[in-house]
Amino acid sequence: MRPPLTLGEPGDLSGFPAVRPPAYLFRVCRRPLNTWFFSSSGAGRFDLEPPEGTCYFAADPYGAIREASRLGPVTPRWLSERDLREVAPPDPNARLAATHVRAAGRYGLTMELVAHVPYDLPRRWAAAFRAAGFAGLRHQLRHDPRARPAGLSLFGPAGPDDTQDGRRQALDPALLGAAGVRVIEPPHSGALTIEG
Repeated sequence: MRPPLTLGEPGDLSGFPAVRPPAYLFRVCRRPLNTWFFSSSGAGRFDLEPPEGTCYFAADPYGAIREASRLGPVTPRWLSERDLREVAPPDPNARLAATHVRAAGRYGLTMELVAHVPYDLPRRWAAAFRAAGFAGLRHQLRHDPRARPAGLSLFGPAGPDDTQDGRRQALDPALLGAAGVRVIEPPHSGALTIEG
């Protein structure tokens, strides 16, 4: 039996603490795609409803890789189809909800915001932050054990965006290894035994 949630519904967010984005944002993307895509499908933790969406970043490559790989292991094909992007935030003065600071606890926030599955409740919090005038959230990452706010979720019009694509870096096994993600070849079909 699952323990009861301590994260409740969002209430009045007047005076909620805010921070600015860092100078650079990181994201792992499929090679042919643009860095900027604002998801509104509900597949992302903080997806907004159309016509708005949410674009997910990390404050460093470690966080970006761990979130994209979901801690793997990953295949060489997965690796060859993706790269690491480094971009500057489009608005360096954007107000992000500082969900990681002590003062956020006065509004009923708990770590369940970044760990609870399914995403229905975190998505309602994201919508409340947007309604309160925030441009996104600064938060911890579910797959990142470091006690730091390595996640950034920015709000914008749903779908792809042609904002500056930034610098691209190949994802090599050493980079993934530093993030604790292994690259392994899938087993050959001849090595599998199917029982029925």
